[in-house]
Formats: sequence, structure tokens, C-alpha cells
Amino acid sequence: MPAVIFKAKDYYGIMAEECKRTIVGRFLKPRPQIDRIRSSFREQFSMKGSVKIGVYDNIIDFTTEEDFKSIWYRRVIEIEGKQMWLQKWSPNFKPKEDSPIVPVWVLLPGLLFNMHNWHYVKQVLSSVGTPLTLDVATYGKTRPSMAKVRVEIDLLKSQLESIWVGSEDEDSSLKGFVQKLEYEGIPKYCKHCTKLGHNMMNCRFLVKKSMIETTKDIGNQNVDNSAIAGPSGKDNIEKKANELGHQRQTEKDGSKRKDDPIFAKEVKDTTVNENLQTTEQP
Repeated sequence: MPAVIFKAKDYYGIMAEECKRTIVGRFLKPRPQIDRIRSSFREQFSMKGSVKIGVYDNIIDFTTEEDFKSIWYRRVIEIEGKQMWLQKWSPNFKPKEDSPIVPVWVLLPGLLFNMHNWHYVKQVLSSVGTPLTLDVATYGKTRPSMAKVRVEIDLLKSQLESIWVGSEDEDSSLKGFVQKLEYEGIPKYCKHCTKLGHNMMNCRFLVKKSMIETTKDIGNQNVDNSAIAGPSGKDNIEKKANELGHQRQTEKDGSKRKDDPIFAKEVKDTTVNENLQTTEQP
């Protein structure tokens, strides 16, 4: 068949640039009518630029970065009493899967006050994910006890609980401290069905699959039992079990006796006596 192949730098660069301010909205339950979604969105949120909401998977396209961030950072909005989960569009977007990349708040309790600025914080949290923005209190330096940063994390990876922060120069050796990390509002994500809102422990597809496999195993076991039992039912099963048990016990006893010297002598004497009796007969 014919094929079209793009260069990766174009596919993930130039073409992706067209959708850099695009959000995909998903409803966990049947969605409202598209007209109601659009009108409810306009009533709830005041945008500085224009916004387009498409029918397919509720694509929300913004013209300004500020409007885009103000909605995406919410992660969930309510339309007509139903929750719409938000995720940032990416070139790897698949209509039937939810993206595991989400923005969450990361707390840094006890972080040195002189590090409460974007230049230092984004370097401290670079191993956690992609730092996005400081909260108002951290930006204004009105909460010395803790810094709070919104970070884009991957739910498929384990979240770090701490990170070592150090400093060194030509005149002093390396020194530093362990910085504790805390997270706020990490959403649940199911790695099996690639959906937000639940984990594998509560995945209905896995529960259904487990029930089917269990039912199948029970069915196979019943078929095997019926084949053994035959028309005699329980009596035939017990007979087969007794015969098998007797056979195994006999084999077990015979194996033991072969290695028993007393048993070997008894067999030898018995054989000699039988030969003598045969010789004495006329």
C-alpha cells in the first residue's frame, strides 16, 4: 500500500506546534450535548482570547497561553453536573487512551528561603518532571516554611519522595541536604486500560477478566470430574481413588523392601526351601 513518512523533527516539532495550546476533554459518563458544553464553558470561564470547542473528543483550542494554562491546570471542570477530565494534547494522542502526563502540585517543606524562586526551584524539581509555575505564595515569598510548584509528571513512573540538593565551588567541598517532596492531588491512573479516574485495583475490565477465567477453570474442573465419575458417580470416583492409592502404596512398599537386607534374606531362604522340596519329590 502507499506510505507517507514524515521526519520526526517535523512530526514532533512543526506540526505539533499547531496544537501546543490544545486540550482534550473526556467525560467519564455520557457527555452533554455539544451546544450545552460550549454555552456552559462560556458561562463559567472568562477568556482573554478566543476558544474553539470541537465535537470530536471535546477538543478545546485556545489562542493565548494564559487561557490555555488557566484551564489545563484545573485538570477537571464540571459541565452540566458532569466531570470533564482535561489532558494536554500531544503528537502521541490516541482517542481511546488517556494521557498519563498530568500537572500536580509538588510541595517542598523546609526549602531554604533563598531558593524560593524560579531559577533554583526548576532545577531542584527537574528530576520529578517538568516544572510549570510557582504558586502565588511562593512567587510572592509570603510563606517561608514551604515552596509549592506545579509540575507536569508521568503517572507511569514512581514519584520521588526526596532529592539531594548540594553545592560546591573551587574553595569548598561538596555539601548539601536532603529535600523532602510531597504531592497534592495525584489522580488515579489504570495502566491496564489506560484511563484516568481509577487504578488497577478498581479496574472493572480486570475484574471482569478475572471472573471469566475463574468461571472457565471451574467449568474445566467439573468436566474432568464428570469424565472420571462416569455413570456410577461418587462410587466410581472413590473406587478409582482407592485403586490408585493402593497401587501407589504397593509401589512404595516394594521400593522400600528391595533395599531392606532382612527382606532380601527372607526371599533367598524361601527360594532355597522351594528348590529342596522340588528335589525331594519322586
